[in-house]
This record gives sequence, structure tokens and C-alpha cells, in this order.
Amino acid sequence: HWQTGIMTRNLPWLVELMPEMFVELGEELAAEKGIDGGDKVIVSSARGEIEAKAVVTKRFRPLKVGGKTIQHIGILNHWGYSGMSKGDSGNVLTPHVGDANTTIPEYKTFLCNIRKA
Repeated sequence: HWQTGIMTRNLPWLVELMPEMFVELGEELAAEKGIDGGDKVIVSSARGEIEAKAVVTKRFRPLKVGGKTIQHIGILNHWGYSGMSKGDSGNVLTPHVGDANTTIPEYKTFLCNIRKA
């Protein structure tokens, strides 16, 4: 069931625990964007956009890369068009490219924007 949501969307107790798509973001990024926990947000990339519920957390802190501050967010792949719990899929955002040597798709990291819905 890797990245399909087959269990997450179809087991009643899991649907009760996590009934809707959410995105995690750090407190600093949330403050910068005017986003509060529980707000509906739009996450967009060059490929598409999704709507999700914001979960503001201390777990996500800015990264320092080459002296620059880089913000990051966490998106789950457990929602989609079917099942007991339906919603936008994080796969809508992922780039349609693969590593040149392995042809493994680049699902784990890509550029995106987040804003209040």
C-alpha cells in the first residue's frame, strides 16, 4: 500500500483519527504567511495545487543551506479520489521527473508555495 492510501482511506478507525488532508508547517513559516492551525491552505507547485488543513508545529524548523534560510513543509500521500476519506492528493504536486541514473521519481522534495485558502 506504499503511497496509495489504501489502508488510511479505508479503515474506519484511521479515517476517524485523520479524517482530512493536512499539511504540517513550522511556526515561523505560519507566522510569515498569516496561517493559524486549523486554517484551510492551498499548496501549489509548478504541476498543480491542493487544499489541506494547516497543522502548525514545532517539529518543522527552518533549515540553513549555504547561509540561506529555507522553509519546508510536510505533505502526506494518504488521500485521493476514493475511499471512506476523500481529498486532494499530494501526488498532484510532485514533479514528473526521475533521477537520471536510477529513473526513480523525485517524490520526496520539490519546490512549492503555501497560502491561506
